[in-house]
Amino acid sequence: MLLIIATLTPVLSIDLFPRVNACCPSPGGGYYFLTVVPASTQEGNTVNLVLTVTGASGGTLYQFRFLAKNPASVTFQSPLENYTTLVGQTQFSKSVAFPSSSFPGSDSLLGQYAASVDLVSPIASPSVATSSFFINILDSSEHERTQTVSVQATGYNASESVSVVIQAQTTSIIVFSQTTSASPGGIVTASWDIPVNATIDTYVVTVSGTSTFKTPPDVQHFAVNPATLSVATITLFKSTYQRTDTMHFSFQPNYPDGTLPSTGVGLLTLTAPSGARVTLTATYDSNAQTFNASYTTAVTNQTGTWTVTLGARAYSDAYGNTGPGASMANTPRLVPATLALNVTTNTSIAVGQQLRFNTTVAYPDGTMFPQSGTVRAYLLYSGTPTINDSVPMVFDTTLGFWVGSYTARSSDTGGLWSLVVKASDSATPADTGTAIRAITIQNNPPTSFPLYYFGIVAAIIAGLLIAAFLVFKRRKVTHARLKIDLEAVHSEAGRIESSEFFKSVRDQVRKEREE
Repeated sequence: MLLIIATLTPVLSIDLFPRVNACCPSPGGGYYFLTVVPASTQEGNTVNLVLTVTGASGGTLYQFRFLAKNPASVTFQSPLENYTTLVGQTQFSKSVAFPSSSFPGSDSLLGQYAASVDLVSPIASPSVATSSFFINILDSSEHERTQTVSVQATGYNASESVSVVIQAQTTSIIVFSQTTSASPGGIVTASWDIPVNATIDTYVVTVSGTSTFKTPPDVQHFAVNPATLSVATITLFKSTYQRTDTMHFSFQPNYPDGTLPSTGVGLLTLTAPSGARVTLTATYDSNAQTFNASYTTAVTNQTGTWTVTLGARAYSDAYGNTGPGASMANTPRLVPATLALNVTTNTSIAVGQQLRFNTTVAYPDGTMFPQSGTVRAYLLYSGTPTINDSVPMVFDTTLGFWVGSYTARSSDTGGLWSLVVKASDSATPADTGTAIRAITIQNNPPTSFPLYYFGIVAAIIAGLLIAAFLVFKRRKVTHARLKIDLEAVHSEAGRIESSEFFKSVRDQVRKEREE
């Protein structure tokens, strides 16, 4: 154990960010900066050593040699790297990859590597820039629950049997153990999916071969932290609600691995336009796999834009994993309620008859309209002239609805009328509603005697005359007979003229002429 601690002490104390060392102006002129990208990577991967030169001389050949020293103090160096500046050029960069064919070496040892650059030309100057980088066997020194720990180690013999063990540092409980074979290139890989309820602790991963023994050994620590769940948005079931509606909100947290939680609660804060706040508890809906909360608005609620907020870490599952990482919000609107009016009435009345109607009024949630509200009715005739009669309404406490009546007058124009019922409460702005019913008032004067009846009478008389004439022509009757027939026709015409029907027609014509 002391050997492991002594070995890991320099590893755990390193700076995982690239360190840049810019020396004073070298004899060759200019300033030199060395940066390693990435500053930390796993065994078997490459890093880029990037040298940046400022204040360089134009039209000059620069030659450099890059060096890397591993934790076992073995130094690797690159071939000479050349760069010739243009006339007037004062800045340039040069980059090499380690390990690579142009910069051979090995990064199979865990720990801190020292990097440096020697200037060879125009004037030799060693270590004009220095930096460092770290080679490890883990993809990260910190993980969250549900993430995957990736292990990669190199430098083992082909097909060598290698064990990978992960255990909690505090309890020494082994949470992962696997024996695998190294690849033909001597690479060993393994992965551990951190459980959602894993103990929050520092863990130790150990990679050990059966024939390969490294100094320092492949042993590294990493931390397991609570998961930070992400939330894309707070979903509104509707963007606009009416007073007495129930606002519904939902959100869906995601663990770092993309899975969905099924435990815990979230706290939403709903803020009215006035600044008044109410806290809502969002619970899990197994069907939708979301966390839902609701708020039933009241008639007295202020209309306008409301804000529902899920604060940072305002959701927590049963294991202490929280989210989201930052606060988020959405903005539903609350508008005055549109009241629902149900009007029952007879639809046709004559002069002197009563139009009887009753009305029930309800809010969107079904709550009945209070007696203190205002309900009015109007009878409208849109013809000529336009008529707008107000009809009083009162609340019948026994029946539980508003009632009204109207008696048709002889002065009312007959035809199609509209019964308009309106309701409003005392809220600011008021909640309102309107209902319209079609009503027929029968008030038409007696119909005038149609003039075409005179045509019918005239046609009958003409027909009788023509019939008499034909009889006279065909039978060549005597003058006496003709006289008798004419007298018969005259008699028949007199009978028709004296009939009640003809008298009625005559009187009607005389009346219309007088008018």
